[in-house]
Amino acid sequence: MTRFFIVAITLVFAALVLPGAVAVAQEKSGAPPHEKFLYVACVNVGGQDPDFLAVVGVDPRDASTYGKLVHRVDMLHVGDELHHFGYNHDQSRLMIPGLFSGRIYILDVADPMRPFVITVNEDLVSRSGYTVPHTIIALPNGNNLVTMIGANTKSTAPGGIVEINGETGEYVRDFGPAADRNFDQVPPTYMYDAGIKLELNRMVTTSFGLPGKIGGGITIDGLGTDIYVWDWKERKVIQKVNIGAGTGALEVRWRSEHGSTIGYTNAPGTNEIWAWDDLDGDGRYNFKVVIELPAGSVPTDMLLSNDDKFMYVANWMGNNVRQYNIEDPLKPVFVGQVEIPYAQMIRLSPDNRRLYVTNSLISTWDDMEFPKGITRNEEYGIFLVDVDHDKGGMKLNRGFHVDMMRVQKKYTVGPARPHMMLFDASVGSEFGHH
Repeated sequence: MTRFFIVAITLVFAALVLPGAVAVAQEKSGAPPHEKFLYVACVNVGGQDPDFLAVVGVDPRDASTYGKLVHRVDMLHVGDELHHFGYNHDQSRLMIPGLFSGRIYILDVADPMRPFVITVNEDLVSRSGYTVPHTIIALPNGNNLVTMIGANTKSTAPGGIVEINGETGEYVRDFGPAADRNFDQVPPTYMYDAGIKLELNRMVTTSFGLPGKIGGGITIDGLGTDIYVWDWKERKVIQKVNIGAGTGALEVRWRSEHGSTIGYTNAPGTNEIWAWDDLDGDGRYNFKVVIELPAGSVPTDMLLSNDDKFMYVANWMGNNVRQYNIEDPLKPVFVGQVEIPYAQMIRLSPDNRRLYVTNSLISTWDDMEFPKGITRNEEYGIFLVDVDHDKGGMKLNRGFHVDMMRVQKKYTVGPARPHMMLFDASVGSEFGHH
């Protein structure tokens, strides 16, 4: 018994004194690998510098990089508005779209600490007719799927999906209908995110809103109304569901359980999280609200733990991240929350223990005046939340914070807006991960 207590105390001491002790123990026990670097899409503030990809050290075993911005990859132009990005099929490249410019930057990540731009494709909008590239998903055939929020038309409708080459970013073909269609007859009208469930032959896509109505700043009236269910193999919409005006559904998060027909999306025009299911197996998906956040909440990002136990919701205007138990998937239970200013994008570690958080949504929305006269250009940063994945609960890690208010950019020192994050390729990812 005495020996047991000595060993236990030694392990606790090591975990407290040596930042990497827990990570080492986890990898020796066969747990998922600890992430080493965090890639963060950052949008310049000030108009003088290009946007950049930040490389942040997140391996506590390396004190020289942990919690630090160790490398910056500047884009080649000013005003791209880096937003969401993804890997190609073998994770040898990062594909980074410019939301406003339509460019596709291709980065080599052979050295995970020092990615660099190898090419940029300028022809996606002109060749496809679609605009505003958003979600990037790697395909088994070597190409990437890209959701396009709008089209090069007067109304900026419709949204759609294209395939691009996973090495060059070049337009390959449309995934589904072309941009020049009659979208009143051939859906979708809106496009934002996409989530694929191969074993069901289904894909779900969401709406946010048309660029011409929402691109200039916050407007609830301009948010999209629809969620679409697709036949994956046929590449066509088979069900259109209107969840209401001013909803603007964003992320698509299927449960990872094989064969599960249940998934979720967040509606930032409301305080709601929606779920869908086909539990009766009739081929038609049912949609309903399963979470109502407190009044005044704006749920702008969400994800599920890798074992479908918990859901995490970033509440942008509520300044917090909330945790829900979803073991009963259509009856989520609120567990707790942690306070973070303007919490926006979230990324969960492979072992479900660390939740990284950024706090920029999009430049045109960040820059608007908020209630109480608060201007958003304050407190940009990258935060870490420690998660109790066994019993539930979260706590802000005070030993990790990346200040994005005084960043060395290409020409100036100042604020940069951190948005989407990805881990380095050492942690791996499954099909559809984005």
